[in-house]
Amino acid sequence: MQSRCICHVTEVDLDEEVGGAMTNDMKMICALRKLGDVDIIYLQKRKCRSMAAALLLFGIQILRSLSNPYMVYFSRGLFPSFILLLLRPFHGKKLVHQALSVPFPSGDVKYFPHNKLESFVRFCLFRFLERIVPPKVDMITVAAEDYSLPLMKADVKKCNIEVVPFYVEDDFFQQPIKSGADESFKFCYVGLFHLYHGLLPLVEAFELFNPPEKSIKLLLVGDGPQRPRVEREVVRRRLRGKIEFAGIVPHSSLPSFLSKTDCFILFSHASAIPIGLLEAAAAGKAIITLRRKEDGALSRYFRHGKEIYMVNTFSASEIAKALDLLYENSELRYNLAQGARKVAERYFSEDATLHQLRRLIDSL
Repeated sequence: MQSRCICHVTEVDLDEEVGGAMTNDMKMICALRKLGDVDIIYLQKRKCRSMAAALLLFGIQILRSLSNPYMVYFSRGLFPSFILLLLRPFHGKKLVHQALSVPFPSGDVKYFPHNKLESFVRFCLFRFLERIVPPKVDMITVAAEDYSLPLMKADVKKCNIEVVPFYVEDDFFQQPIKSGADESFKFCYVGLFHLYHGLLPLVEAFELFNPPEKSIKLLLVGDGPQRPRVEREVVRRRLRGKIEFAGIVPHSSLPSFLSKTDCFILFSHASAIPIGLLEAAAAGKAIITLRRKEDGALSRYFRHGKEIYMVNTFSASEIAKALDLLYENSELRYNLAQGARKVAERYFSEDATLHQLRRLIDSL
């Protein structure tokens, strides 16, 4: 059988960016390479040093790709999908738009550190593209069934939406589940330091929790625009030594890193099923997260008190109570860890994602 030729186009700078967006892109590319030959086009912001130059190069690369015998373009981002739609009369290829966990990114503009003018321009641009791209592409992939509902309300046909879940590599599943704490008990956050991740309430909650034992730590892994502010808050509350900044841990090292921690914490205002949370579940960690009533995707898979522990608000006192409960109750931690891994094995393995991708490509 002739090999499938696929082009993956993304607005994520795969040379520069870290965190969930880059991780999810690399996972998708690895999965697609098991189904065909894959070329990659990405927005090279770091190489070009200016957004205007990066966008020009991005457009030129897409134009050059039109002569290649691809059967399908997989596009992450409204802008590349819009370009490919404009050029479709010249290439005639199928176009799959990856909406993932954020069908309409205009709703998340308020969480990013832009000034008011830039935020307004971005919001207007996103709203314009959201009206054009989703109804006109051949297929849209979402990370969970819940994210198909707003798309259908925007006149996208149900038959043009495919659920392709994020997946977690086998190395995470191979980590042992801890049945008790070591000499040092470690809470852990892994992700970008963004405004919508609620790291300041977490720091305040850790002060309220105020464990007398010096061996209890909160490890903050990652980087981002909010890190200086979080560091200042840690100093102001005299929590240095109890809260440690571990910097960026290479993704290949995350499984063994997580295996040494006792409880994983991740909060987010933004709609999403965070890949970091799924990786922690696969690694067999007890997880504390935020219940988001307006985004029930996470609750579709993880039940509070069974496979995950959910707080209802960003209240520091409520978070502190959760920290104390998970620290004191080793049986609950172990049961949550076991339950989380079972959910990850059932829904977020590489085999589950490959099955959905293969079905999608065959349908095209």
